[in-house]
Amino acid sequence: MASQRIAIIVAKLGAPSYRLRLLSLQPFAQSAGLEMVTAVLPRRPEWLRLFRLAQVVRSADLIVFSKVKLLLGETFLMRRWCPLWVYDVDDAVMYGKPRRHGDPPSRAFWRRRRFARMVRNCVLTVVGSQQLAEMIKPLGAHTVVYPTPVDVSKYPMAEPGREGELILVWIGLGKNLRYLEDLGGVLAAMARQFPFKLRVISDRIPNLPGVPLELVPWSEVSEGEELARGHVGLAPLPDDLWTRGKAGYRCIQYAAAGLPCVASPVGANREVVVPGISGFWASTPEEWWSQLALLFSRPELRRAMGEQARQRALALYDLPKLAPRYIGWLKALLGEDGWPVLGRLDDQQPRTAV
Repeated sequence: MASQRIAIIVAKLGAPSYRLRLLSLQPFAQSAGLEMVTAVLPRRPEWLRLFRLAQVVRSADLIVFSKVKLLLGETFLMRRWCPLWVYDVDDAVMYGKPRRHGDPPSRAFWRRRRFARMVRNCVLTVVGSQQLAEMIKPLGAHTVVYPTPVDVSKYPMAEPGREGELILVWIGLGKNLRYLEDLGGVLAAMARQFPFKLRVISDRIPNLPGVPLELVPWSEVSEGEELARGHVGLAPLPDDLWTRGKAGYRCIQYAAAGLPCVASPVGANREVVVPGISGFWASTPEEWWSQLALLFSRPELRRAMGEQARQRALALYDLPKLAPRYIGWLKALLGEDGWPVLGRLDDQQPRTAV
């Protein structure tokens, strides 16, 4: 029996959302008799760009779109080539990320309309957090939550309770350092009272005067080991429509490494970090100071929280446990019984077109 083919349509091959959520499914799909092929949909030129994908799409039994938003005419053409669609989203892409830090997210009507059209043309929308599922609930989407997984086996267990110089850790893309820089005042004040170093695993160093910094170039191969050298993870975020849709992957990575985390209670951070168990929430400078000071002074608390965080990562976010769930959804959609096998969230039949 020939393998069923799934086409994954992405905007960028290097995007973390594709690499972590969909590319990681490849070996599990192959074991289940599914063939996955990936095609890049460029931003320009619209309309003509679609014909570059014609061969891949026409040979597919199902398409998974990774955050892509098609034009109306492109939607009709793509549906003629392959009508069975899944939408994978781990950000609030119905809004635009602020160009400058502190600006509100873009709420352009055209962007929200394209997003709604994609959701309504997909038989299933897979989102990175419960918060994001709630955000798109008014669109009537058939939605399931798939947290962005992490392969815990690639993350050595940290020793956050060990003595010696304390190491705070932040990991992420350079373009997101703006969130870490919001803590500049708190961290600089703490550096005058507590001996610590801030390890930044990224592609560039943040602007944090008065804070002792160490830049560690990010590498997929070594990120787990680098995190394991820390004591406490940091996950600051402002609270806006864009950040509420984020999937909390930074906090998931800290948990996989066995690090307690202090995080802003925004979006999926609230789902990943359990305050008082695997870390703390902090919203104000005073809360950031008090929670970090507590962890600085109590190594046994860091150790206990790190162990709890690791156990939660193994139970809730480990790739070998999560991936078969996603593959099961795809197999169900491709099977003769189709949507009912998924145990959908309501009693409506899936839409075929909008």
